[in-house]
Amino acid sequence: MGQDGAWRIATLGILVAVTAGLAGCSTSDSGSILSPDEGRTLTVVKDSERKPNEDIAVSRIHRLEDAAIAKWLDDDKVSVVLTKMTKAATQTEEAKFEYFETNVDLLTDSQGQLLPLQEPSAPGATVRETVSPDGKLVFVQEWHDKYTASNYVRNLSTQESIAVKVDNYLEKGSWLDDDTYILAAGSMNGRGELYAIQADGRSELIALNDSDVETFEQFEAGHGRIYYVDGKQALKTFALGDAAPTTLVKGAGAFRLSPTGTQIAVTAAYAEGVSGTKLTMYNSAGSAQGYLIGKGDLINDAAWSPDGSMLAFSVYAEDKSGMNGVYIYDSATGKVSPVGPSYFPQYPLSWNPSGTRLGVTVGGENGLPVTQIIDFKS
Repeated sequence: MGQDGAWRIATLGILVAVTAGLAGCSTSDSGSILSPDEGRTLTVVKDSERKPNEDIAVSRIHRLEDAAIAKWLDDDKVSVVLTKMTKAATQTEEAKFEYFETNVDLLTDSQGQLLPLQEPSAPGATVRETVSPDGKLVFVQEWHDKYTASNYVRNLSTQESIAVKVDNYLEKGSWLDDDTYILAAGSMNGRGELYAIQADGRSELIALNDSDVETFEQFEAGHGRIYYVDGKQALKTFALGDAAPTTLVKGAGAFRLSPTGTQIAVTAAYAEGVSGTKLTMYNSAGSAQGYLIGKGDLINDAAWSPDGSMLAFSVYAEDKSGMNGVYIYDSATGKVSPVGPSYFPQYPLSWNPSGTRLGVTVGGENGLPVTQIIDFKS
């Protein structure tokens, strides 16, 4: 979209183009649906009662121009950040932008009021919120700059916020259980400390006897266990009180622990002389029976659906006959299905709360984001 288009979007609201479902699409021999507007096959497995090889098609695609997902408000409503170019780049000056927040109702394809936002780099402009598994608490990080944040625990029923008196430099942390948040604080010098933070804001230093940890760049917690990748590319885990961690997978890069705590998707670490990478699924004990679900030159993101039934991931490969785009792994059948052969997300993949919609944000014209929200047929 050009500069005139960006101004028009800011004035009239986000253009929401909806690709029709079954009535406006043709069905291929395999049962997947061909979207005439997108010109590609879109399929996904989504039904716990389906047959092992049965595909259920994507029913609609909502296209949100110049928008990136901020958060899901509920299954059918999403908050987005709209980027408007106010001045195009020149040979001597970078482009200038303005930012707005608005809500989009995906049932009516209607948009709410545009609210101006601060520059993303402005103090306090970036806030990260992580809700506890039972939905009663939220851990809040309000970033003052790219190195430091103020931390809070908020009770969602009373809206009371309690400050957590811990300095931190990383956005790494997860809920260990319903009441305890594990924060990998990071440091300007060394790996930093791990803290167990309670609902009342109390923090306790976690002892970790592992000289191979340099940073906690890859870190998650859940179901009573803490997971991280050490400096020798080993995925390890431990529980509070363990004398030492256990090695699960060697040669590990980025990983994603499922919300159920039963599976871990692991991207292979970079290895000299080895081209490309792969995504392998393991059980939470690091079973040697892990199996390959994705392969390409780059796997840049993976996201579990909230119930842990599906994993969305994106793959890029120079060889266009290989895996390219966004795929869904179904944990019940082990099947992998494409949902966007030409998508290569520039923002994290984003599921709605029930796992019936997936948001994919890619780069559009002039570097502005374009979000496509895929509705799966129930």
